Amino acid sequence: MKSMNQGLRRINWIIGVSALLLPALVLFASHRPAGAFRQNAISKTQRKTLAAGALHLNTLGVAYLNRGKAAEGQKYFEQVLATDPEFAVARMNLGIALLAQQKMEQARAALEQATAKLPNDPTAWYSLGLVYKDAGDPAKAIVAFQHVEKIAPEEPDAFYFEGYLNSQMQQYDQAILAFQKALKLSPYHASAQFGL
Repeated sequence: MKSMNQGLRRINWIIGVSALLLPALVLFASHRPAGAFRQNAISKTQRKTLAAGALHLNTLGVAYLNRGKAAEGQKYFEQVLATDPEFAVARMNLGIALLAQQKMEQARAALEQATAKLPNDPTAWYSLGLVYKDAGDPAKAIVAFQHVEKIAPEEPDAFYFEGYLNSQMQQYDQAILAFQKALKLSPYHASAQFGL
């Protein structure tokens, strides 16, 4: 439980930091040739306004999600994506909100798009792993959790789920290894202890 709470705090931190960096990324992405100066200035202002609005809506969605109100959060993430379909963090948050509501097919689609845009984001891959696990696709779930392990090797829950899924598929040697790695990172991880 402690590990999951740390994971949720880490998710919120990642979302917050990503949201804070978005306006800077929008400004750097808008570089144009010197001949388009006037048009570029208008474009930068419009983009900055859109980014601030999308950032605000995303933050509201995260606040609802953190309060366990995934359906309300979903509405905000959808508003963000209607304005800015390339806002990958909002796409990931939408997937998490859909997962919380057990809307598995929609969550899968959103999180697959998010992982394509955020290939090094452990939260996106972890959430996608949960979707695959809950949808009964253990092979894809294991691949997603292994991706998390490469990006965030200190996350014991990814190793736990890899062990859990391997044990479900009767691949006991791999399951034991994964449970042991989870316990090395978090010695009191009760689920990994039980799984082992």
